[in-house]
Amino acid sequence: MKDNTHKHVVLVIENASVPNDMRVWKEAKTVRDLGYEVSVICPRGGAIDTEARVRMDDIDVYRYKQVVIGGGFLSYAVEYVNALVRVTALICRIRMRTRIHVFHIGNPPDIFFTVVFWFRLFGAKYIFDVHDLFVNTFQSKFQDRKSVLKSMFVGLLRVVERLNIATADLVIATNASYREYILTTHHRRPEEVFIVRNAPRLDSRNEIPPDPALKRGKKYLVVYFGNIGEDDGVDTVLRSMHHVITERGFTDIHCALIGSTDREASPAIESIRRLHEELHLSSYVEFTGYLPWAQVHTLLRTADLGLSPDPLTPQNNLSTMQKIMEYMSHGLPILSFNLKENRFSAGNAAEYCADYDYRSFGDAMIALLDDPQKRGAMVEECLRRYTTDFNWSAAERALAEVYRHV
Repeated sequence: MKDNTHKHVVLVIENASVPNDMRVWKEAKTVRDLGYEVSVICPRGGAIDTEARVRMDDIDVYRYKQVVIGGGFLSYAVEYVNALVRVTALICRIRMRTRIHVFHIGNPPDIFFTVVFWFRLFGAKYIFDVHDLFVNTFQSKFQDRKSVLKSMFVGLLRVVERLNIATADLVIATNASYREYILTTHHRRPEEVFIVRNAPRLDSRNEIPPDPALKRGKKYLVVYFGNIGEDDGVDTVLRSMHHVITERGFTDIHCALIGSTDREASPAIESIRRLHEELHLSSYVEFTGYLPWAQVHTLLRTADLGLSPDPLTPQNNLSTMQKIMEYMSHGLPILSFNLKENRFSAGNAAEYCADYDYRSFGDAMIALLDDPQKRGAMVEECLRRYTTDFNWSAAERALAEVYRHV
């Protein structure tokens, strides 16, 4: 085993704060346990992770002020330029204190290789951690727009993506679809691209008792757990709940939307709240806001169904949804649209709605809630998948293999 004592790793993430971003935090602690000194650079959170610098679990976390001004092309450019400048300053600050041996950088965006490149000239290694396919993410967000500006922007992003992946010593993909994309599109050698899945830790979460009070007097509780972004499908949850209640007369149901209601973490929250009011769902759908993990565990253990309403987009189809992993780890049956990676992740632990509309989603919701025998079989499949392959212990071994090649 290599001696990693006094070797320093800097992990960088732009689109979430740490430790709220559980994947990055688990990676940081795994790398620490491999013997490295670890620093994390990330944006500050809105309601949580607000300190500029903190040391936790022997890991230094540096946070910078994020700038979010909207959802158009210009807003992304401003956000990413701000991140590049602030991250560069923090990297230089760390370098003044100690040598940096490894940069481990997650995307989006794919721009930080411009900083890392200069350190590589002096022996630093670069691990690029593909959390999202950058070009696909942009195309999915603006798939309904047709303009010369969009075409130019996509062309620029393709160049940036290619340069970034070419610069990296090793590449981490979160699933097989991402790995295939990297191998075929960017022609990296197979031995340079590793799969490290994002999955929950094996722990005692399933010993937590349900809390019937969380059902708010209803027979059934359905939950959505995740960010409230433009392409997360939370509007589908609201519209399907309205369909279930008003058009199908299925009223013995409560829905909890678990996730931050801070605009930086959930950028579509304002439009979702407006839709919630327009559909008169206040008696049936609640926004929990950010919750500590203990409360999340209790809610997921109490729920009868976990919702994964992500619409079919180029990015969603190839992405592993963390909500799927969390639902499975709690033995919670899943309702999803028919997406490639959702099928791979959940298998028979989920029901897949082939028609990508809220009425079909709502009808499938009722059918599952009315079929306790089927949900019972799904519970068993959830827990089987969680305890065998889809947990952090398996991912941790894969990450250790990455660092063995650094």
